[in-house]
Amino acid sequence: MNKKAQTQLPADAVEGRGERPPGMVEVNVATAEEMDTALEEAIAVVTKTATHHRVGVLVTPTGAGSYIVRAHPAVPYGLIRQQQG
Repeated sequence: MNKKAQTQLPADAVEGRGERPPGMVEVNVATAEEMDTALEEAIAVVTKTATHHRVGVLVTPTGAGSYIVRAHPAVPYGLIRQQQG
């Protein structure tokens, strides 16, 4: 069975009259080939919130093929950092 890459938005990503960009996205991929594209897409989504709050983006591996991408105040504005798991 071939799994596709999944990017999961938090349940509160839709609020009120419209959507707001999430500050955190979970990424799950089945193959290494899917990883770069899935992470790039997640970073693009989270960067909108990070820019609004003037913080950076932190990418944290949480398991084999799983990552959390989030806006984080410990990362300087405009930067993307990968935390080692």
